[in-house]
Amino acid sequence: MTGFLCLTTGHAQQPLRWGADPSGGAPYVYNDPNHPDQYIGYEKEMADALAAAMGRRPEFVPSDWETLVSALQRGSFDIIINGLEPTADRLKQIQFSKPYYIFQLALTVRNSEQQIHSLADCRNRTVGTLGNTAASRLLEKEGVPFKGYADPVAAYRDLELKRIDAVLMDVPAEVFYVGKSKTLKRAGEPFFRGTYNIGLRKGDDALKAEVDAGIDKIIRDGTLEQILRKWSLWNDAQTELQTQMRSGQTVNPTNELTSSSFNWRGALWRLARAAVVTVLVAFGSMIIAVILGMPLAMGQSKGPRWLQWLCTIYIEFFRGTPVLVQLLFLYFGLPTIGLAMPGWLTALVGLGLNYAAYESQVYRAALEAIPRGQWEASYLLGMNPLLAFRRIILPQAFRIALPPMTNDFVSLFKDTSVAYAISVWELATAYRELANASGQFLLLGVAVSVFYLAMSLPMAHLARRLERRLQRREAIEAVEAEIV
Repeated sequence: MTGFLCLTTGHAQQPLRWGADPSGGAPYVYNDPNHPDQYIGYEKEMADALAAAMGRRPEFVPSDWETLVSALQRGSFDIIINGLEPTADRLKQIQFSKPYYIFQLALTVRNSEQQIHSLADCRNRTVGTLGNTAASRLLEKEGVPFKGYADPVAAYRDLELKRIDAVLMDVPAEVFYVGKSKTLKRAGEPFFRGTYNIGLRKGDDALKAEVDAGIDKIIRDGTLEQILRKWSLWNDAQTELQTQMRSGQTVNPTNELTSSSFNWRGALWRLARAAVVTVLVAFGSMIIAVILGMPLAMGQSKGPRWLQWLCTIYIEFFRGTPVLVQLLFLYFGLPTIGLAMPGWLTALVGLGLNYAAYESQVYRAALEAIPRGQWEASYLLGMNPLLAFRRIILPQAFRIALPPMTNDFVSLFKDTSVAYAISVWELATAYRELANASGQFLLLGVAVSVFYLAMSLPMAHLARRLERRLQRREAIEAVEAEIV
């Protein structure tokens, strides 16, 4: 009977679906290295304790940091527990629970760094941080150049590789990563205070009351304190917070920085700068692809046996593996052998190497479309193979290859979006971050679409004009040949 009652109670429990980003989310929530199919973290344990206090069954829904708020609004989960700061922009979209943690910011540098002791020493340095956080807004307010990252792991890794000069991160992440590092150190004491709150949909007032009551319960019975102590996150700020909440005092969930509102003029300016980066990466990558594509095509079709094999292996490797994996390999893998490139250069080289494989097949098909008699006629005129290729074969092959080349170039503009994985601030990355901060997915999406069209349509128009000009020249040459 007891077993039956327990089973019935378990089935009757409502789930508490909570969303968070587990990718690089330590110590909040992340994959257990010893059991990759399980998640651990102090917020994972807090979510379990909160669900138990509410009489619910916890159900974790992995999501992406930059789309947590929109996923909550879509109903993908019931609450957000992911070190979420109650910004004024988010308050327009969702509501927040009582705070459960007071965070501070910590500045991290390399052990060899002797000149950076505070944020004031970073005026002419590049500081890494997470996008759309109190840290990023503080850096923007202080006029400190910064680079946004999607997760703390990449930021601290770039600091070790000397791609940036410092990292400004919330104390929980700093304690987890820097505490285990032999090459990084904290620069000064933690500063600034803000709160972590649970995010809920507007209108879910009954659930908010349950969540607030659950937070009160795990604070009163000491469960939250035990979790924070276990993860070395208990400090004087938490003592003050829990003392205030036990005494019934209201803790203001917002502050001057996190209350900053969305600035459309600033957003459009940032999108314009990101568009410039997109254009530069796309042009640079296409130049590399064109330069490498023709030798690959010639080597695969005309070269000796061993060269054909090498070219085929290159082409099939870059066509058969995702470009995202290739960029991650170049960005994080090559530094292990001493070759560390900045993000923009990694994106430019990686996309160039990838598209060279595709361009080679365009050129190979164009070359094979030229009749064999064209080569023979060139030799009869006394031309050597190189001269015949340059004067006779290449112009005809170029006319055939131009349309697919243009299509690849337009596609390359869009494929630059994968560079977000290595923290390159290009147009799609800017859209994701700004839309997440403001909730203006529709209007910002329209603006970003206009930028992409402004980049791709002129190129398509120029390519069509060049194609028509080449066709007219070919027609004129054919007429002249008939007259002669």
